[in-house]
Amino acid sequence: MKTLIVILIIASFLQTTILPIDLVLLVLICRAYIKSERANLYLAFAFGMLTAHLNLINLGFQTFVYLIVVWTTGLLSGSRLAGNPFLVVPVSFLFLSFSQLINSFINHQTMDFPKIIFTSILALPILFLLRLWEERFIVRKEIKLRV
Repeated sequence: MKTLIVILIIASFLQTTILPIDLVLLVLICRAYIKSERANLYLAFAFGMLTAHLNLINLGFQTFVYLIVVWTTGLLSGSRLAGNPFLVVPVSFLFLSFSQLINSFINHQTMDFPKIIFTSILALPILFLLRLWEERFIVRKEIKLRV
């Protein structure tokens, strides 16, 4: 979890300075797709506030959008179709479009569909990297080693 928080902090600074894509939301979608935990909602709240603060926009809207997206992705991850890793691309496209639509209404900007498509395709490698990290390097409480 500590590594994920560091990754999200770096992603939020990259998102607000260099890259124009929503990396934090993408990582949160992939994390909620892998594991449906309450900690995902805490991360969505905290990094929605951080991202909104760094972008100099209203704090509540970005946080609310992140919470809705992560909660809905957590609900979708409980379905039988969630075992297919390629489903994360249309799910991320849908939620990134929703986030961009809300931000375009609030900030009076136009939607950039090529950026949304590129970001949703980028969700697949991020999902595989997060899944690899969660399966290989995170020690579970259920696993007990014999000495």
